[in-house]
Amino acid sequence: MQNNHVLVTGASGGIGFQIASDFLENGASVGAHYYSDRKRAEKLLGMGMEGQCRLFQADFSKTEEVLSLWDQFIEWSSGRVDALVNVAGEASKPMPLDQLDEVAWDRTFHINVKAPFLLSRAALATMPTQRSGRIINISSIGVKFGGGITTTHYSASKAALEAITKSLAKAGAPFNVLVNAVRAGVTDTPMHEKVGKPNMSDRISLIPLRRLASPKEISDAVLFLASDKSSFTTGTIMTVAGGE
Repeated sequence: MQNNHVLVTGASGGIGFQIASDFLENGASVGAHYYSDRKRAEKLLGMGMEGQCRLFQADFSKTEEVLSLWDQFIEWSSGRVDALVNVAGEASKPMPLDQLDEVAWDRTFHINVKAPFLLSRAALATMPTQRSGRIINISSIGVKFGGGITTTHYSASKAALEAITKSLAKAGAPFNVLVNAVRAGVTDTPMHEKVGKPNMSDRISLIPLRRLASPKEISDAVLFLASDKSSFTTGTIMTVAGGE
C-alpha cells in the first residue's frame, strides 16, 4: 500500500489502533483520528517512517469537528484519500429502555451513524476523480440479533450504518469506489470493561469457536477489503464473528 493515504477513525481504540498500525506496516500513510486518548494514539507515530502518520483529534458528537477533521486530513494528504475506515463508535453503558433517554440515543447515532456518513460523503466527493477508493465501516454482530434489551441504541445505530454502506456502494460503483462493512464479533478489547459487560464467559459460550476475536482478526478483514484482492467486492457486509 505504498503511496496510499488512509484515514482511520477511532485509532486509539482496540480495533482502530490495530487497523492503523497494520496499514502503517503495509506502507500506507495514515491519518489517525482519536477523541481523548492521545497518549495511546501517539504510539502510532513511532510505527512508521517519519511523517508517515499524522494524528487528528475530533469529537464526533459535533458535526463541525467531523468536517474539520476531514479538511485537515485532505490538506495533509495533498487531496488524496485511498481508503476511509470508519471505526470510531459510541459504546455507552447498557441502558434499559425505561432509562434510555434522547440524549444517549442522539449521541450514539451522531457518533455511530452521522459522523461516518459525513466522512463517507466527503470521500465520495474526492475518490471519483481518482477512479478508485475504499470505504470500510465497522459494524457489530449485535445487528444480526437485534441487540439486547439494554443495547437498543447501539445495535440500531450499527444497523443504520450497514444500510448506509449498501447505499453508498451503489453511489460509488460507477467510479470504482468500493464500500463495504465488517460486522465484527465480540472482540477482545478494553471496551467491554468500559461498558461493564457482565458474564463474559456466558457470552463466549454462545460463539461456535468458543473465544473472542482478536483485533488483528478484524484488521485482517479490513486490509483485505482495502486491497486490490477485493476488487470485485462492494456493498458487502463481511461477518467476522467466530461462526455466529
